[in-house]
Amino acid sequence: MATELKSSKYRCPQCGAGDFSVTTTQWRCDACGQAFACASGIPRLFVEARLGSQDRKLRDTFYDGLFGRLYQVMMPAIVMPVRPLAMSWPYWIAYGVVVAVLLGLVVGLVDALASGAFALAGLLAAALAVAGWLLSRQRYLLHLMWVAVPAWLSLSRKPYAPPESFAQVHERVLAPLRSAGRRLQVLDVSTGSCNSLYKHGWMDLDADYTAIDLSETMLKQGSDMMSAAGVPVDLVLGDAMELPFQTDSFDVVLSYGAVNGLTDPSKAIAEMARVAKPGGVLLFLDEQIYDAATAVERAYFMKVLSSHNVIHRCPVETFPPTLTDVRVSQVYQFYYICTARKAA
Repeated sequence: MATELKSSKYRCPQCGAGDFSVTTTQWRCDACGQAFACASGIPRLFVEARLGSQDRKLRDTFYDGLFGRLYQVMMPAIVMPVRPLAMSWPYWIAYGVVVAVLLGLVVGLVDALASGAFALAGLLAAALAVAGWLLSRQRYLLHLMWVAVPAWLSLSRKPYAPPESFAQVHERVLAPLRSAGRRLQVLDVSTGSCNSLYKHGWMDLDADYTAIDLSETMLKQGSDMMSAAGVPVDLVLGDAMELPFQTDSFDVVLSYGAVNGLTDPSKAIAEMARVAKPGGVLLFLDEQIYDAATAVERAYFMKVLSSHNVIHRCPVETFPPTLTDVRVSQVYQFYYICTARKAA
């Protein structure tokens, strides 16, 4: 049996209306009749034909692919050259094992061919072919093989001291929100596994949480994590460039590690500004290299960290005029945080 949802938050991606007939398997817009199927109870509030080509590609080959299914392992491995050894040593061990196995296969193949053991050579060649196919499908991993150690050595020589740290940026934004004196509405765009929404202080607020992502693989991980933590959150499968929410709906709009990789980052930021309330806060983090980077650090940045992006820095010059108090902080060697406020 369908229930009627008369929403001050959601809107139909097809016609912009806000009233839906909702079941566990679909949401149907009362105005235009468009039906949006649900995945594990999560509404898919987007129109597939209108997705940007880059967004569809990343969803299908990256986040719904190997990376998405193994996100909790793959992401720390990618950033291991940047992280302290105390945090990253298990990934360095795994990296060493993988390199040793690949070198062992190459040496074994050469020896087998030299000694005439062609059956063994065939098996080794097949194993190398499979490894090569996997790495060619996820080329950032192939580049990580050769650039990880040089990048770590380069970064280890000169610790980075940001003008404003990751924690300081968040405290600057969070402090006034904690004393808002009212229930806040928080939206996390391209939330992935909800890890950043959960970890970086947003749970300290008196707030209702909404999280949206295009990848079912990632959002199901987020659903599991938030359920295990006992945090109520409204989850939506949707397009960051056509957010299925009403204008002026959220006090806080967040995004961690997504803007630079979208088909049209400027349009996504404009959408984040649209759904923010007047006076609302935007905060988003993504890749941007620091000025003093060496050649090998730049190679690591472009070939691994930023390899899936369409831009490689904060596109501040394209922000809509509704955003004020814009500040871009280089919080790590390869990451910025941008904060802004929607004009009241």
